[in-house]
Amino acid sequence: MFACRAFTLKRLTNMIEYEIPNRPYIDMHHHFGRTINRAPTVGVNLPMALARYAATNTVASISMPVATGSPILNGAADIRAINEMAAGARDAYPEVFPVVLGIAEVRFGEAGLDELDRAFRELELDGFVDHPPFNESSLPLIEIAAAYRGICNLHCKTPLMGQIARAFPGLTFIVHASTYAMEHLAELDNLVFEVVQFPDGRGTEWDFSALANAVGEDRIIYGGDQPYSDFRFLQNTIESAPITNDLKDRIAWKNAEQFIRRFHPKWRMPSESPKAPQVYDPEILWAVQSDFEDRLTVDIVRGPAHTETLYWRR
Repeated sequence: MFACRAFTLKRLTNMIEYEIPNRPYIDMHHHFGRTINRAPTVGVNLPMALARYAATNTVASISMPVATGSPILNGAADIRAINEMAAGARDAYPEVFPVVLGIAEVRFGEAGLDELDRAFRELELDGFVDHPPFNESSLPLIEIAAAYRGICNLHCKTPLMGQIARAFPGLTFIVHASTYAMEHLAELDNLVFEVVQFPDGRGTEWDFSALANAVGEDRIIYGGDQPYSDFRFLQNTIESAPITNDLKDRIAWKNAEQFIRRFHPKWRMPSESPKAPQVYDPEILWAVQSDFEDRLTVDIVRGPAHTETLYWRR
């Protein structure tokens, strides 16, 4: 469905050719915290996230802890801490982070189930996010999300995704808008389809018109995938796409605004991006891997943007 081509966007030292878009963006896929099982490790904290949003006309997001690979030296206590960190960002900036998803891992057994249930009850999180390797072992965690009529972001592009969506019709699922999803999941009305850096892996190209025809133009959302992807590349892709401005608006913010207000009716989309509480050198803020110019590499603890302040309440 999607064509394959080389990724050739010109680099200017450490920066890409980029102009801040006039249209606002709502990022439906933002992670807080650190992933330590990557080389180099990568992460983002609250000041860094706000600085990147200020530089890209990103006005709000759905946020969640980082993917599997976060620190777990203290077991389930670390999962608890990272859920609280994401909730703390929402409490400090509710207009920017109105929806927060929590994580839990099946390897922690009942302690993982208890933590996710606690996150819904005490932290008032909105849903659950799971990452590969993904299989049926995560069903008990999805059941907890279903009990609270929440949101599930599942990184699943197999027949299992369709089976789960049909088994939990009261849950709203965010799924990757891949070719598989277009061809096999479009009929499911409890799914929204997320545009991330590539549709079917590195080197593939988005066809937004085909996507809109397959799933409906009102079910497509934009996901920046911070801190893993330099989402300015994806913004460039959307801005330069041969589609109508209305569809660009729907992908960038309109559909996301409606989605968020389904769960938080009193929320109002900010009129501008947040003010950055810390000034970063752009070449540090947007540092990337040497072999992948679209993959961010800033480590919030050990990297050049050193800081251990993960969140605060104002």
